Amino acid sequence: MKRKHFKPHKNPKRGKGLPKPRIKVHFLGSAGEVTGSLILVEVFFGNFVVRFLFDVGLHQDNEAINRAYRLPHGIRPRDIDFIIISHAHIDHSGYLPKLVRDGFCGRVYTHRATKDLLRFMLADSARLQELAARLENERNGLRDLDDTADGAAGNAARFAPNGARRVYPLYTTRDAYKSMRFIKCVDYDLSYRVHRGIRIEFSQAAHILGAAVVSVTIGKGHGKRTICFTGNVGRDNMPFLKNLAIVREADYVISESTYGDKLHEEENRLAVLKNIINGAYERALPFDEEEGCGLIVIPAFAVSRVQTVLYDLRTLEARGDIPKMEVFLDSRMAIKATEVHRKHRSLYNDAARRLVERGIDPFRTAFYTECIKRSQSRLIDVPARKPRIVIGSSGMGAGGRILHHLERRLPSGKNTVIFVGYQGTGFLGHTLVNEKPREVLIHGNVIPVNATIEFMHGYSGHRDYKEMIGWFARFRRGPRMLFLVHGDKETLPKFKQHINQALPGLNVVIPRPRQCFVLD
Repeated sequence: MKRKHFKPHKNPKRGKGLPKPRIKVHFLGSAGEVTGSLILVEVFFGNFVVRFLFDVGLHQDNEAINRAYRLPHGIRPRDIDFIIISHAHIDHSGYLPKLVRDGFCGRVYTHRATKDLLRFMLADSARLQELAARLENERNGLRDLDDTADGAAGNAARFAPNGARRVYPLYTTRDAYKSMRFIKCVDYDLSYRVHRGIRIEFSQAAHILGAAVVSVTIGKGHGKRTICFTGNVGRDNMPFLKNLAIVREADYVISESTYGDKLHEEENRLAVLKNIINGAYERALPFDEEEGCGLIVIPAFAVSRVQTVLYDLRTLEARGDIPKMEVFLDSRMAIKATEVHRKHRSLYNDAARRLVERGIDPFRTAFYTECIKRSQSRLIDVPARKPRIVIGSSGMGAGGRILHHLERRLPSGKNTVIFVGYQGTGFLGHTLVNEKPREVLIHGNVIPVNATIEFMHGYSGHRDYKEMIGWFARFRRGPRMLFLVHGDKETLPKFKQHINQALPGLNVVIPRPRQCFVLD
């Protein structure tokens, strides 16, 4: 195997050899929950220690957790030698600017496609942090100050007349851009020396572009131990991405468990999408002067899900299975993400690469428009003489321009809304899909729901429990311990039970939040 070498960030005193490593793993995030991925590994080689993190995700359901000190007592961000980011989703990467702000100055290893996605995803996360802080301060009567992000304002500016303390963002856009300096790109299927006695290797995870399963080899000879961290892993035979790679050996596996209690419904994704689009097209055809023809609205996550939907729409059009319609991509983040997907063609599967070799853009339909400016987005509201499709984020209807289209289009029976993939409890998408309400609240307005609401299961980016067990079974020998993370409290015990039934004898452990394990 070709090997690449990185000069380690911290080079301990060299001796004749390394002693057998002693390894401690701290589950600081994603233990018993599906967010905030953060796992600290400490490796003790005799009289020196190496510390690194698997993922640095924001907790997306509890801001107080992000603002609390998340590392173990006595360990500071500057004590972390390096960080490994499995993929770009904010619940796996979005805590990085906070660690940089607080003193981390080591290297961050991730796939080069992930780095390209993080360039705008971390900046967008920072802007949301800044916006939330500014709005909270305005509500308390505190004007926005240029220097408040760095905490340089005087005491009089720190408190509102009502005594409320000024709120500062968790981190700023400056912190987000600064954090990019520390990222070192790695490729799949190459072994990299990241520290004396520690090597890493990334393999295809099939979750989103650039997502990786990470194998970390610690020590040599009889004392060598390998930890496999799955990050999030996707399903086989999805559009444009290669399938999940097989990992043959690991002493310890830290596995995601998102769908650990579920089986995906068996469905022909393209056939289902074809039927939904054709039905929506027929409903949208009647024309009137005020509304024009109907609109097909597809809320989708900006990274990977939007590109998958575009790929499928182009495929169906090329086959003649659906009419050729105007397709609007109305999300600046999704547009940036699509550009990154076009850049990394080497990551495509064989079918997508063949399209590129023929000069075909896999994500561009016949009549395709990217709405970079809001003025372009507003043109979608102009009455049209033919049905059209608009795709935008967020995938659960939580925000963004797609909310404007839902607000405008839900009242008419000529329109169709297609949700693709997971809809979290409490979000508009979940309400529309599961509760079938007659009206919903958007931007403070009560909106009647007369549009047809469709939901597709076939776009999940996670393997179900049967698919995960099939992947575990490909190990040449079972790992000493299999840790289950990134699953909710109800899912994890069920996943453990499924694994024990299918692979008896495997030591399956469900860590508690902040629990520490010493690995022999």
